[in-house]
Amino acid sequence: MKVLRYYDRHTLKMEDWPVPDIAEDEVLVETRACGICASDILDWYREPKAPTFLGHEPAGVIVKTGSSVQNLKVGDRVFVHHHVPCFVCRYCRAGEFSMCPDFRASHIYPGGFAEFIKVPGENVRKGLLLLPENVSFVEATLVEPLACCIQAFKRSLFKRGDTVLVVGAGFNGLALTQLARIYGAGAVLVSEPDPFRRELAFSLGVDAVIDPNQEDVAEVLKEQNKGYLADVVFVTPPFPKAIEGAINCLERGGRLLLYAPSQPGEKVSLEINSFYFSHLTIRASYSASPLDTREALSLLEKGLIKTDLLINCVLPFSQFQEAFWKVRNDKKVIKCVLTFEKN
Repeated sequence: MKVLRYYDRHTLKMEDWPVPDIAEDEVLVETRACGICASDILDWYREPKAPTFLGHEPAGVIVKTGSSVQNLKVGDRVFVHHHVPCFVCRYCRAGEFSMCPDFRASHIYPGGFAEFIKVPGENVRKGLLLLPENVSFVEATLVEPLACCIQAFKRSLFKRGDTVLVVGAGFNGLALTQLARIYGAGAVLVSEPDPFRRELAFSLGVDAVIDPNQEDVAEVLKEQNKGYLADVVFVTPPFPKAIEGAINCLERGGRLLLYAPSQPGEKVSLEINSFYFSHLTIRASYSASPLDTREALSLLEKGLIKTDLLINCVLPFSQFQEAFWKVRNDKKVIKCVLTFEKN
């Protein structure tokens, strides 16, 4: 079978690997589509682990099941989750599923950018979801990244009626913006320097789209929100300057959600006195649990997510080099999905 292997920021190869054998509690999935995540090109994170396999947003068809697998059969259309928690450790009992040791150790083999995927037993039992007929394979690649956004909302302590500011209108920012409307935000504003992405955010019916290079984001917030700043700010760019600017946009009692990691060693400047007396909270959100993937799939099934706005680049697996180049270099690409022909 064909599989993609990452060596460094300049080297991504399509290689021939054996189709994996499966154990009695595992399944083999023929991949039909897999989305490219921004973390797939996060070189400071990937290179220390290289050579490595990529792809964690796959959907496909079960082509083989182990002898003990129940409630699943050959031909089932499925979403495959790459990480699953144990649900019983101290982290899981606290709702911190992505901190679970089992979550971090679990994986699919070799990865989503492979013609066939071996799904381990724990992933089969906890992370494999049957796709509704009205959700295509391409749309199903949104289950995992959308679930990450859903977890971010939970961790932000969002409350219905809150004023939400989303910093960045890439895939995650646009998904978070849609969720803010679905979950009942009182007002939604988006800050984005790129004009194409600002236009996409505007099309979602937000209260304001701000160019941070031309406008004071905090002042626009006050103008749009009767003199108040934001209750919740989601920061999707992993840059200290963006985080520092976002802190200044928080209303008293506000919460800031860090959605993406900065490189090791990067720091932000924090004025402790103001932070303390304003009762501010900063939280982070990494990955998503099987509970979040189920909610994400439900939103997709109900047609509540504008998938055509999020996925605007679909290419065949054979054109992986072009696809990854676009993700790295083309600001007009929000989410690129690779599709696989049936073998």
